[in-house]
Amino acid sequence: MNEDRREELLAAEHTILQDVAGVLEAMETITHYEVYEVIREGKKLFSFRVRGLDDEEMEKCRDQATKVVKNRRLGGLTMPGDFNAAKYNSLMIYAATHPDDRKWLWDNKDLWQKANATSGWQVVDKVLRRGEKEAVIELIERLSGYGTEEQENLEETLKNS
Repeated sequence: MNEDRREELLAAEHTILQDVAGVLEAMETITHYEVYEVIREGKKLFSFRVRGLDDEEMEKCRDQATKVVKNRRLGGLTMPGDFNAAKYNSLMIYAATHPDDRKWLWDNKDLWQKANATSGWQVVDKVLRRGEKEAVIELIERLSGYGTEEQENLEETLKNS
């Protein structure tokens, strides 16, 4: 092997090792929680932690929020029917909530009884206002990798041009 080829391979190896280190760091920071505070009339009522969701978790929420109907014309084959966006948002918030927070908040049987709910996502629906749910969803999506800061900066730059 000639010396030029050897130097080229060593340089490539350094780049590859840097890339692998970056991938490992990305894997380690994939589950990051941030706090969402529920504030009404200037008073903090409570807070809880949420994280980003992966594709599989979002798909599961989407499936649970979609009614399935039998199509008689297709021999009783089940097909996706109506999609309940409010339920989908509540399911996403429920799934993204830190397990410790979910336990005392959404899975609290006393709250279920007071809210006339039979599951945690229904408590989300009863406790959070529409705008609050939207803000939590935006946080979850940001933590999931959507709407990165660079994209927001680009949008702001485009608005101001």
